[in-house]
Amino acid sequence: MNVMIYFCLRIKCCCTLPLWGLTSVLILTLAQPLLARDAVPASSDPFQAAVQAVDSGDFFRANELFLMLAEQEDHEAQFNLAVLLRAGKGLPQNFVRALEWAWLAQLGGIVRAPDIANSLIDKVLPATQINIASRIDTRLRGRLSRGDREAIMQFVVFNQTILEQPDLKTAYIWSLIGAALGVQLAIEARDEISTELEARIILSAQDLANQMFLDQSMELLFSSTPLDVR
Repeated sequence: MNVMIYFCLRIKCCCTLPLWGLTSVLILTLAQPLLARDAVPASSDPFQAAVQAVDSGDFFRANELFLMLAEQEDHEAQFNLAVLLRAGKGLPQNFVRALEWAWLAQLGGIVRAPDIANSLIDKVLPATQINIASRIDTRLRGRLSRGDREAIMQFVVFNQTILEQPDLKTAYIWSLIGAALGVQLAIEARDEISTELEARIILSAQDLANQMFLDQSMELLFSSTPLDVR
């Protein structure tokens, strides 16, 4: 399997997930591999060093560098790692790990990530997919507990689209919280999800969101990493 390599420009565009979209990247196919960024010295940018490692055929080193960045929530690195693991370049082919990183990249708004994830679904057992989703749930909840505002809408999308059985109540609760904090696109998500819920669930979720917001001092918790507002 050839490893397709892409150049990306950061823009705001529609995502292939919910209609209200996410801040994403536009991927343009070029003669280079993976997602790349504007050229900077590799010595000062691990991402650029990883891309150069791919260009030189050192796929093992590329895996190491992309993994380091992926663990730091670099969604382009997560996508690239998924591509390498699916292709078996530098490390033995691993569909389970590739799917996990592809889903995380998808939640991060990488527009080509759903294509990678969809190509892996049939290769991973349903029970294993549940385990992957559980790990992602734990990862996102950990970020939320640390006040990572970017994780709010990712958690909404995760519960709305990634889970085999969508948890719309949880997605709605966190869209309510995101909207209260002024997180971008939370209002659109809140209003869209509410159309799929019964009135009694909406009222229950609103009460719970309000209780969580006050009990956990979320205005203060999420104040350190502001996002754009509408």
